[in-house]
Amino acid sequence: MILHLSHSAGAVDGGIATAVAGLVEAQRLEGASAGWITADQHPAWRRDLLLRDQVLHLAPDLVHLHGLWRSPTRIAPALARKGLPLLIAPHGMLDPWALAYSRRRKAVVWRLWERRALEAASCLQALCPAEAEAIRALGISTPIAVIPNGVNLPDPSRGPLPPPPWSGIVPPGEKVLLFLGRFHAKKGLRPLLTAWAAIEEEALRAGWWLVLVGYGDGGATASAVAAAGLQRCRVYGPCFGEHKEACLSASSAFVLPSFSEGLPMAALEAMSRGLPCLLSPECHLEEAVIAGAALSVRPEVKELRNGIRRLFAIGEPERMQRGKAGRQMVISHYSWNVMVSRIAELHRWLLIGGLSPAFMELGERCVEGAA
Repeated sequence: MILHLSHSAGAVDGGIATAVAGLVEAQRLEGASAGWITADQHPAWRRDLLLRDQVLHLAPDLVHLHGLWRSPTRIAPALARKGLPLLIAPHGMLDPWALAYSRRRKAVVWRLWERRALEAASCLQALCPAEAEAIRALGISTPIAVIPNGVNLPDPSRGPLPPPPWSGIVPPGEKVLLFLGRFHAKKGLRPLLTAWAAIEEEALRAGWWLVLVGYGDGGATASAVAAAGLQRCRVYGPCFGEHKEACLSASSAFVLPSFSEGLPMAALEAMSRGLPCLLSPECHLEEAVIAGAALSVRPEVKELRNGIRRLFAIGEPERMQRGKAGRQMVISHYSWNVMVSRIAELHRWLLIGGLSPAFMELGERCVEGAA
């Protein structure tokens, strides 16, 4: 059995939970034995011990651990000492911006156990080459597999969707620029709101609204929008399942001006639904820009202002063409149908050995699997 291990299956873990859920579902559809347990099911005061014992009791063939800085990586060295092959996916948590955020606390944790966890692993999974470079820059020599997250494609047989939360607010025929995800400093919401405030009159003439759907800041984003007096910007709580699908379906474009990402699930989902995007280079989706599916905008007020103006100037035929390019890119390179085969190849290599897969970057620890 392949056992996936993360902090939470809920919104608190953001894109990690979405990615793990999609991967487990795809593996099971392929006939693989895949399980998933989370640390937050255990009380905080005994979490590490209970989680370690749960993993050992399940006796998996391989542990695929997702995310850093919490119980799963605290117990990782102990699992490795028990002989369990261990694959760790940091999900972008080691890039320079992420490390600088709460820098002092992370520096202490890095010395206490986080580095030891990465060094104890049989392999690390980077979501893009830039993440692999960031890991190597920390002096980690563990083999790295570069395999992006996948995304579930829309179900063509789905029934009618509920109305989006802005139904009755945004007039029919007007267009929505959607942000969907966690309200966190790294997502670039502050410069986005500042840029939007500078061009609200242009948004009115062009018939555009900015809608932010998410969670995680205790209402700070909604308060900032109210304090700025923005008229064509709305903030709503998190939407999941068919309600998230309704948000994507009712939008005309998607924006994610992040300072730091591994590989953003929300952007992949938006493109799979045919939405043209405004993405920062830190989203690591340069191929979307090359394909014409996205406009590149740095998370800076001036760049965002100009990028949104470019979006306003794009006519409906071009928006549809850009959306089609994004959807095709996701189907070809980021659907779980594609990614699950690479993950399966990596798992086989870790369990059986042999020649390393083509997507491996072995570093100094040049090994033939973990068998």
